[in-house]
Amino acid sequence: MAELFSGGTVTYSMSQIVLNIVLTFVLSFVIAMVYKKTHKGLSYSQSFVFTLVLMSVIVSVVMMVIGNSLARAFGLLGAFSIIRFRTAVKDTKDTGYIFFALAIGMAVGTGSYSIAVIGTVLILLIILILDKINFGSMRKHEYLLSFVVNHDEGAGNSFESVFKKHLKNSMLLNINSKRDGKASEMTYHASFVDENKKEDFVRELSGMSGVEKVHLITSKEDVEY
Repeated sequence: MAELFSGGTVTYSMSQIVLNIVLTFVLSFVIAMVYKKTHKGLSYSQSFVFTLVLMSVIVSVVMMVIGNSLARAFGLLGAFSIIRFRTAVKDTKDTGYIFFALAIGMAVGTGSYSIAVIGTVLILLIILILDKINFGSMRKHEYLLSFVVNHDEGAGNSFESVFKKHLKNSMLLNINSKRDGKASEMTYHASFVDENKKEDFVRELSGMSGVEKVHLITSKEDVEY
C-alpha cells in the first residue's frame, strides 16, 4: 500500500507528490522555452529562465503543504514576508510569465491537472500567435536624435534649416547643459521625410559650425538603454 503524506487535511500518496512535481516541471520547462524563443530586447537573463521553472515547482510543493489548511496558509505567508526581493523586472512581459508560472504551479499543486495542462497549451498558443504577428509593435520609422551645440562657435538655432529640409516631425525632449554652460546637449524625437536620406541628414548636421557628436538611434522597436 502506498505511503500517505498529509498536507493540511488533504492526504497525498508518494506517487501523487512525484506526479505533481514532475508535471509542474514539464509544464514550466515548456513555458521557459517559449519565453526564451519569443524574448526580444537586451535584458535576457539565464537566471530568470531558471527561476521560472524553479519557482513553479516550489509553488506546487507549497500548495501541497498548505492543502486546505488556513493556519498553514497564514504561517507560510508570514514566512515568505521575511524574504526581500530586490531584483527589478526590466521587461513588463516578464511579469506576465512570472504569474503564468505561479498559476501553473498552483493548479498542479491543488490537483487541477486539466486546468494546468489546457491552460498552459492555450496560453502558450496565444503567446506564440502574438509573437508571430509582432502584436503591439510600432510600424512608424521614428528616431532619437542627440547632438551637442557649442555656443562659443555661435551655432544658435542654425541647425533648424537642416531640420526643415530632412525631418517631417521633430520634438525637443531634453536639453542638458555641458562645459559649464558653454555647450548644450539636445535630444529630439524625429521622423524623416525620406528614410533613404538619413545619412545625408547626419552628415549635413555634423558639418555645421558648432554642432558636435551627432547620434541617431532608431526607436521603432523595443530598445533598452
